[in-house]
Amino acid sequence: MSEDSLLGRLYKDGETVVEEGVQSRTMYVIQSGKVKVVKDDAVGKETTLALLGEGDIFGEMSLFDASPRSATVKAVGEARVLAIEHEGLLKRIKMDPTLAFRIIKQMSQRIRDLNIKLISAQKTMNQANEKLLQLNKTENVRMEDLEMKVNRIVAQLREKLQKLTDQFIDKD
Repeated sequence: MSEDSLLGRLYKDGETVVEEGVQSRTMYVIQSGKVKVVKDDAVGKETTLALLGEGDIFGEMSLFDASPRSATVKAVGEARVLAIEHEGLLKRIKMDPTLAFRIIKQMSQRIRDLNIKLISAQKTMNQANEKLLQLNKTENVRMEDLEMKVNRIVAQLREKLQKLTDQFIDKD
């Protein structure tokens, strides 16, 4: 085994570690630096889902379900990342069974954080729905006025979701 594989690979700022849609059975451990987990929307705008740092793992979902990558991961500054193949992970778990629990613990925390974000987004959507219902009940509402108000509500919803995403990223 080469020294480079023991130490992981050094990624430069903005370099892609994992690309969304690619099939792989590899998990990654951040040895130093930071990476961001991103997705592009329909028009190519990049949204940051998470910022991960030293000791964090990513790519673990593909170890269990062999599905294509669900997001792209890019280095933020220089980051040293160790790749662990499926078979290698199984060997490491046999040597240290607590490794499996540490992976499950991180996955569980991500699910909890996602649940909090979803609940907040649902509340915002419910508030937007209530505002739309109020507008619908208002007499003499012109279509242009309604469209402007809906656009404002949608903009507020986007802003709130971005703030939630930013708060989630800032936690790390």
